[in-house]
Amino acid sequence: MNPFAAVAVKAVGAAGVAALLSVGAVSVSAATPTPKPTATAGTTTPPSTDRHADRRAIRRAVIEAEADVLGTTPQTLVKDLRAGQKVSDLARDKGMTKEQFETKLVASLKPRLQTLVEHKVITQAQADKALDRISKGYVPFWDGIHRKK
Repeated sequence: MNPFAAVAVKAVGAAGVAALLSVGAVSVSAATPTPKPTATAGTTTPPSTDRHADRRAIRRAVIEAEADVLGTTPQTLVKDLRAGQKVSDLARDKGMTKEQFETKLVASLKPRLQTLVEHKVITQAQADKALDRISKGYVPFWDGIHRKK
């Protein structure tokens, strides 16, 4: 194909595509406005853009496990913690010592963390570290929520 014919084919093709796009764009924009992306409560960001997805997953698992041990829902536990209560107070109300709470928490948390490892949300080392910290006496939220100042 000579250069003149190639330019002519490209020009005709481009003009045809432009005409189709303009007709489609006009009819689509007149019929419905372009939706804007909004974040909803049930969506999560992809792991590639969320640097701390693993930490949030562990925190969520800990809260679920603590709520399970206390016999409440995770939403109620978070609400109580935000209101200034401590897990130690809630456990004492249930008649548990720190050691008893630790034992039950580890038993409740272990399968949750294992599920996160199987779904490749966290690593086995991260799960082992979280369980090891709890078994050595660190109970998350035992003294309440410590907010940054």
